[in-house]
Amino acid sequence: MNKSFQVHDKFFHRAKKEGYRARSAYKLKEIQSKFNVIEKGDFVVDLGAAPGSFMQVIIELIGSEGAVIGIDLQEIETFDQANVYSLKRDIYDKDLLMQDLKSVGFTNIDVLTSDLAPKTSGIKDIDQARSVELTDQAFYLATRLLKTGGNFIGKVFEGEDFPWLLRRVKKRFKKVKVFKPSACRSRSCETYIVGLSFNS
Repeated sequence: MNKSFQVHDKFFHRAKKEGYRARSAYKLKEIQSKFNVIEKGDFVVDLGAAPGSFMQVIIELIGSEGAVIGIDLQEIETFDQANVYSLKRDIYDKDLLMQDLKSVGFTNIDVLTSDLAPKTSGIKDIDQARSVELTDQAFYLATRLLKTGGNFIGKVFEGEDFPWLLRRVKKRFKKVKVFKPSACRSRSCETYIVGLSFNS
């Protein structure tokens, strides 16, 4: 058994056992443990939310006083909590998306998380460029939605365009970190940009 399969096996089965919809829950848990991005009572927008594992962790962190909305092109299985919303929407349709978010009170938020990833082609440079494009759009939406001092988490594939995106994020947040959680597969080029304290 190779190392990458062992990592998959460990987190995949742990998610099943602990009731999370996907292994990515542990990525957010580790980011939260290290950087304390989300606090009780926060309003959070989660992009690329399906199947909802980030949302499950966010619900645990914000409690009943906060709220979260998950956005994806795919349907997200519903949650029982009254403070949890989901929206099937294209993040590039920004005018309609902003209108929808405004209608449910998500226009001056505390945190935006993004676990967006492109449909991979197997061609590393193309996949990396598409990932940067997606995360740059998530960053743009963060600049439209976050209140001053808000936080941002964005998954991205590292590669040639990564430094460009990182420079853009650094211009708008007081502190920016790059972090690869242990739940990421070892062979994967994915990592996370964590922006802390938004300069509006």
